[in-house]
Amino acid sequence: MKARYRNLFLLFGIAAIAAMLLAWDIDYTELWHNVRRAGWWFGAVMALWVFIYLFNALSWYYIIRSGERPSPVPFWKVYKLSISGFALNYATPFGLMGGEPYRIMELSPTLGTPRATSCVILYVMMHIFTHICFWLCSVLLFVCVYPVSLPMAILLAAVGCFCSVAIWFFMKGYKNGMVVRFFRWAGHLPFLGRRTTRFYEKRREALQKIDMQIAELHNQKRSTFYMSFLFEFTARFLTCLEVFFILKILTPHVNFIDCILIMAFTSLFSNMFFFSPMQLGAREGGFALAVSGMAMSGAFGVYTGLITRVREILWIAIGIALMKVGCSNGNAMDKVKGILFDYGGTLDTGGMHWAHVLWRAYQEQDVPVTEEQFREAYVYGERYLAQHDVIQPDDTFRILLEKKIGLQLEHLARLLPADQTAAWQQGITDYCWQHARQSTEAARQVLDKLKEGYRMALVTNFYGNMNCVLREFGLAPYFETVAESAVVGVSKPDPALWKYGMDALKLQPEEICVVGDAFDKDIRPGKSLGCKTIWLKGAEWLPKEHDLSQADCVITSLGELKDIFKKTEK
Repeated sequence: MKARYRNLFLLFGIAAIAAMLLAWDIDYTELWHNVRRAGWWFGAVMALWVFIYLFNALSWYYIIRSGERPSPVPFWKVYKLSISGFALNYATPFGLMGGEPYRIMELSPTLGTPRATSCVILYVMMHIFTHICFWLCSVLLFVCVYPVSLPMAILLAAVGCFCSVAIWFFMKGYKNGMVVRFFRWAGHLPFLGRRTTRFYEKRREALQKIDMQIAELHNQKRSTFYMSFLFEFTARFLTCLEVFFILKILTPHVNFIDCILIMAFTSLFSNMFFFSPMQLGAREGGFALAVSGMAMSGAFGVYTGLITRVREILWIAIGIALMKVGCSNGNAMDKVKGILFDYGGTLDTGGMHWAHVLWRAYQEQDVPVTEEQFREAYVYGERYLAQHDVIQPDDTFRILLEKKIGLQLEHLARLLPADQTAAWQQGITDYCWQHARQSTEAARQVLDKLKEGYRMALVTNFYGNMNCVLREFGLAPYFETVAESAVVGVSKPDPALWKYGMDALKLQPEEICVVGDAFDKDIRPGKSLGCKTIWLKGAEWLPKEHDLSQADCVITSLGELKDIFKKTEK
């Protein structure tokens, strides 16, 4: 995040603390007396939140890591951002107006904006989801421990129904994603509908990717989902210890089960006033009502609310201060002056391995082969092209596709009726060429933006006709040089091909960034040469784990480069 944006969040947090202290209708001499009365218990309350935030951070860390080893974001940074994000949320109306944008902006340079956004949204969903589960568990706990009168039965039934419906809603959102659905619903709202619709249409692809990542966590990465839930749900119960510690100051007649019920009712009551900064007044009222319901003096609840408020202000101050700890004044690309791009799978498909594009084309044309049979044909074709001079320097990309697909269908000939081969070849070629044309047009818009501040070169494993293909798609003017394997005589993953492109730009390694979709062919050799690296994460030939410490940034769309490569204002 840029220094000026971080400073704006910092100033906002300081202003919010000052406003809350001025608006707090309490005598500070009396406040100090109450804190002194708490004694070492107040220290225990402050220390407890070190562990509560630890469990919050672990929950978010599992979402960010999403099964990757090592995590793209170190745990200490997730812990710091958790504390600072909650600090901003506590100090703002509606809860999510400060902390979530701050977290997204801090993670975007590393994860890319769509993934950073989905990670933050997923954690917010998990945070709210565990609150609802906690309330439902508290209803069941009350029924098991205490006699239930008719009025209480009605109240508990209402809370139970609300929680059950909310849990159903969240599970549906986890299964299918809820971002797109939310924007479609918001598009029908008066006054906001038109603006919301324009926003959605402009960012449709990014929002759909966010929904896909939300659904992926629940549907495909169940262990990550359950571990995240476990840590966040544990944090709910740890917060009950705060009530236990405070009530121990006032009376020895308190047990942890009562504290769970007090905390559950108070959080449910105060969340009804989510629009109020720090839920001022609502939480104190909730504590007073909850403590009275446990046959204790309502004054105990007022005192509990007071101590938690002091603790909260101190932790907000800590969170605001942490915003300036361990931060750079920009992103990892501040010193970059030149960019080396891969071509195949990066500029012409937007991160999708060409095997996946071709297989989609085969399916579109109803070619009667299995994916395994297709992959064998794909490998055969690539090896044949590498060993024979089939592709000529003046071949366009369409001609290249026709030759490549012809080799694949030739390999599959024993499985296919001969009279349909020509039609299939033409249909698959048309599909793939249109895909490449659309992808390179999107890439051209990104390159057009980057050329204003960066020198660029192309480094690619290709067949000797790269310059012709670049002219075909209008990309030639953007690159000072083209390092092509068939021309240079060396192929990736050999770093020598990347070194050729580096030498052409005449820049130091730390001034160059490598951008590519193939982790082993682009990112590893780029990092070994001392360059910055950006991995365009998409559909690989085969999914595998990678050492993400080799990538300075991970993106899922080339469009994110326009946000990453901005000359930082010092």
